[in-house]
Amino acid sequence: MQPNNSSLTKISQLETLVDIDKSDHKLKDIAELFVNAARDWDTFNQTDISDFVKELKQYFGSPLTKEKITDKPLDNAWQHEAGSSIFQMLDLSERFYNQADFDKILSDILSYYEQQMQSIDFIADLKYLTNEEGGRKTPVFSTGYRPQIKFDFDEMQTSGQQTFLNKDTVYPGDTVAAAIRIISVEHFASTLTEGMTFEFREGSKIIGTGIITSILNNSLQKASR
Repeated sequence: MQPNNSSLTKISQLETLVDIDKSDHKLKDIAELFVNAARDWDTFNQTDISDFVKELKQYFGSPLTKEKITDKPLDNAWQHEAGSSIFQMLDLSERFYNQADFDKILSDILSYYEQQMQSIDFIADLKYLTNEEGGRKTPVFSTGYRPQIKFDFDEMQTSGQQTFLNKDTVYPGDTVAAAIRIISVEHFASTLTEGMTFEFREGSKIIGTGIITSILNNSLQKASR
């Protein structure tokens, strides 16, 4: 399988990656504070991390420091919430990593999660059929299971590796969130959208259905009109 070589540029991408990160480490805590600030900031529907950072620096000043945040009179509640999260982000990084440079902290966050993103093409909610519905008789005991994926708009099937996000064992009839990595990325380039449904199969046997909740591989995202 080819790695997902997309650059991590979207707030939504980082939000998804932080949300599915089940490990316990301080960089995740720091990243969560950055994501919280982005959620609270009134970006007028902007989606790029760089645009959010530009607005932060325009408002609080550059270089972005804890002192600039505390010295800036805040006009709105959302500025207060976002500023508070960035202050905590800087403070946590300074205490645990001895790093107070906002740009370097953000670079470390993006570098780490961009590496995590290489093994994921999209996130989906999966519904495994019961045996009575024609699904599997036995559970899937570990992540890395690779059934075939079939989208309604195309006759081609592709192997789609599933990495479960909130369960270790999935039984027939279960619903589970999963990170999906497909083989035929080039074939499905610019064809997928969030909310799109698909089947997953063992041979010709349909064993479950899925719905895409977040696309992390930019090459798969269908361009909006």
